[in-house]
Amino acid sequence: VNSHCTTKQGGVNGTKYYQPLNQTTAESIGTEIADPSYRRNISGCPSGRVCRTSDSAYVQRASGVNAAQGFIAKPNSIGSLEIGADQFRITSKGPSISGQTVNKVGRTTGWTQGAVTNTCVNTGVSGTNIVQLCQDFVSAGVGSGDSSSPVFAITSVNDVELRGILWGGNTSGTQFVYSPIANIEGELGSILVCAAGSC
Repeated sequence: VNSHCTTKQGGVNGTKYYQPLNQTTAESIGTEIADPSYRRNISGCPSGRVCRTSDSAYVQRASGVNAAQGFIAKPNSIGSLEIGADQFRITSKGPSISGQTVNKVGRTTGWTQGAVTNTCVNTGVSGTNIVQLCQDFVSAGVGSGDSSSPVFAITSVNDVELRGILWGGNTSGTQFVYSPIANIEGELGSILVCAAGSC
């Protein structure tokens, strides 16, 4: 999940997550267990700001909660929120380069895709003293509530390469920003993906 989707952005506070959002014990799906603090003494951090290289945190799944690890829900079509019978399978992870097409599946705007327009941009978070260092930008649809969407490139019909985690967008909903996978791993540790046939 995104660090900004925890009780306090940066630092573990044991945030509980629920599905749906009624916050009843029976609907608990997990608890925040890792969320590095934002710091001033990080290379490239502007004066007077606090920084990290990813807006990410780890949540430990609650006991008894099922999940399809290594998969992303696949809507029926681009622009759709309706989940189909197929799933995207994460088979690799890697960086993006400008001009490549990437996708995201989010709670609000569903499956959108577009070109990477900028890579490794130091990005100020509106209304805060936070700067996310070395983030990537994509020209694609996004809306409030899409935070924590997986960002990925399709390598075959249903196989994908994980590129990062979406955390923001512009006010017109035509561009989103995400933390690259290498940045997330640098702060939270290695992320395993499926080998062919293992998921």
